[in-house]
Amino acid sequence: MSISLDLMELDGKATPVAIVGEILRQNPQMPFPVPLEALAAVSGIERIEDMTTEGFEGMLMTNPEKSRGVILVKANGNHHRRRFTIGHELGHYFLPWHRQTKFSCTAENIKDPGGDFKAARGQEMEAEANAFASELLMPSREFTKRLRSFGEPDIAQVVELSSLFGTSIEASARRLMNLSDYPVAFVFSRHDTIRYWTKGPEFPYLLRVRNGQPLPRDCAARTPGDGIADMDEVDSATWLSEERGRLPDTIFEQTLYQQDGYKVTLLYVEDIPEDDED
Repeated sequence: MSISLDLMELDGKATPVAIVGEILRQNPQMPFPVPLEALAAVSGIERIEDMTTEGFEGMLMTNPEKSRGVILVKANGNHHRRRFTIGHELGHYFLPWHRQTKFSCTAENIKDPGGDFKAARGQEMEAEANAFASELLMPSREFTKRLRSFGEPDIAQVVELSSLFGTSIEASARRLMNLSDYPVAFVFSRHDTIRYWTKGPEFPYLLRVRNGQPLPRDCAARTPGDGIADMDEVDSATWLSEERGRLPDTIFEQTLYQQDGYKVTLLYVEDIPEDDED
């Protein structure tokens, strides 16, 4: 289908959610993954080109009125990373207070935390561009609609959402975590060493593990496997700290095995002790 955009209708829209919402309102049959190149073209972006400049993931160059521009993206990058970079530069293009005519964005600038857009001092515009990219690629309304059709969390949902929205497994997992009505957390590891962990707003506990540590000895994620593992019920103390109060007896965990020793582990608390509920 063709994409259309009346830029005048974006006047007064000042947040990533509002701008993306207007884009979707004008294109109610928007396909997913969002056709970024087509959207960029009707927005005034004259071309999207590869670049080999060291140190930068993406660039945006525009005229002062932001009626036309060019996006450059690091050559030979991961497909999902490329899409997020284009979305990030479109964020700089669309957000009305991003008034520079040139943005040169590093890998440190372009991050997809899946909804937790805390900006370091001096990095507010980069955080807003990241928020725009995440909302454009995985619109909260569409994403939430699909989450609610799924029911209880399962890591197969992450794989399905990644395919549907054209986003990485990690970005899709973090988006699920932040928009889910269920208490979920994710642990990202490689070769049984924890890279990092993160938890959703409904997850009331802290994890007892730390970045750079081995996966817990008794967790199911240490078991060799392939693809998507079964959901396992383990002692909650395997993963959870008692710092936030009384723990449930058990916690569910499920792991997605990826290439080169990478793993994504879903943690899900089914029964939160009543005195620990918000």
